Amino acid sequence: MSDKKYGIVTGASRGLGEACAEELAREGYDLIITYQVNAGKAQAVRARLEKDFGVRVEIYKLFIQNEEEVKAFRGWAEETMGTNLEVLINNAGTYASAPAADFDPETFCNIIDVNVKGTFFMTRYFTDLMINRHFGKIINLCSAAGLRAATGSLAYSASKIAVRGMTQAYAIDLGQYNIQVNAIAPGSHKTDMYYAAYRINPGLIESRTKGCPLQRAGEVSEMHHIVRYFMSSDFITGQVVSMNGGTTMV
Repeated sequence: MSDKKYGIVTGASRGLGEACAEELAREGYDLIITYQVNAGKAQAVRARLEKDFGVRVEIYKLFIQNEEEVKAFRGWAEETMGTNLEVLINNAGTYASAPAADFDPETFCNIIDVNVKGTFFMTRYFTDLMINRHFGKIINLCSAAGLRAATGSLAYSASKIAVRGMTQAYAIDLGQYNIQVNAIAPGSHKTDMYYAAYRINPGLIESRTKGCPLQRAGEVSEMHHIVRYFMSSDFITGQVVSMNGGTTMV
């Protein structure tokens, strides 16, 4: 067990989650990063962050949609890293695209389980550590689809709209404990999920890129700036910051 401050990033073996973990490591945080499938990638991320930033990184296989697994993870995290949890980034999520009229019910429920219930379980079982310290930062990964639905995004949009609402509700209730809760709404970024979607439906991805005022997909590295923004302020909460090249504007 350590007395050093640490952060948790779910789904951090690749893509935007890895970028979030890298930014916390750059800020000097020890880390727990979770993964669901690819242990090799998670181990590679751990090795790179420990080498580049001199922090401690633990990895944990976790199905965030399973409440009992999250509860077990909560106990393991405290035993392994201590009680000084300062940052929780709920990044892990899943996606599928299909016309609304034909959307498979099992796929719909799985997306809701991972994206909504998973975010809730993680927040529900870790906020007590922040409440006890009277300090914490929670960053949820929303989506441009959580601000404006898109073709084929029935389940994903529904799940991310729920995450947006959850972010604001938690911000209201946890503010009294000096816990900030915010969300990032990425658009199309060059992640594994992006390239997988492109292989399935190149036309859909191209149309979304053309619908973006900046006329491009985002780079994964651009996530660093938004995480740094939330980490640098102690007076921002309940906000959803769009990082989608102007696809959605408020």
